[in-house]
Amino acid sequence: MRDIFVEDFESELFTAAFKKYFCEISTSSRNWEMLFRQMNDEKDTTKAIMRLDGNTVVGFIMFCEIELQCIFFSEKFGYIRELWVDRSYRRTGHGSHLMHLAEQYFVGRKIPQMALNALPGTEEFYRKQGYSASEVIVSESDAIFTKKIYITASS
Repeated sequence: MRDIFVEDFESELFTAAFKKYFCEISTSSRNWEMLFRQMNDEKDTTKAIMRLDGNTVVGFIMFCEIELQCIFFSEKFGYIRELWVDRSYRRTGHGSHLMHLAEQYFVGRKIPQMALNALPGTEEFYRKQGYSASEVIVSESDAIFTKKIYITASS
């Protein structure tokens, strides 16, 4: 197994995995080329890591920094945009591994808080990763989960 940062969202490996993911969540794109081109345009702000078994994509995670602000404060979060593991590799630790890699990325950037939208049926997985439903951040469509990561002086 190896983990690689996605440098090109239009690569054949990534696009095939992403299309498979979209199919699983019953979503489609009318213009795949434009979607992946837009992802490439955002690669300075959106990061992705793919986990590979040889040349087979085991899964991927996409994440970015977000900032919540109001007149009284500004707070940075690491935001998990997408997490997907191929059905044949699920329940074997790959999703947890990808989550850990994203969290470590944010620890390195001194961002101690994570947030994500949990699709129905995924809540238990995120609870096992240390996330809990947020009462502060509200979404009408999905449950928002957050996690505080404690950063040590050596992080």
